[in-house]
Amino acid sequence: MPGQPPYPPHPYAAPFNTYAILALVFGVMVFPPLGIYFGKKAKNQIAQTGERGAELATAGVVVGWIFTILYGLMFVVWCGVAAVFLSSEPGVQP
Repeated sequence: MPGQPPYPPHPYAAPFNTYAILALVFGVMVFPPLGIYFGKKAKNQIAQTGERGAELATAGVVVGWIFTILYGLMFVVWCGVAAVFLSSEPGVQP
């Protein structure tokens, strides 16, 4: 009496794209413009290779843009505050 045939092997999932992971890490924690760059590069590679991580790449681009804009606004405000403090002479009231 023959036994059951063996189960077919499980298909392996495609690996995550390294640039997609880097896009999210750089976009959130390190340097947001690099998150934008790595996210766009990851999307191009994912389209060619079929790797996973399109969502990570998109999140890296979006978060990278948000943090880049916020850092830019903070820099402009900081420059304005510094200009106000440096332009006033001590002892002179406006």
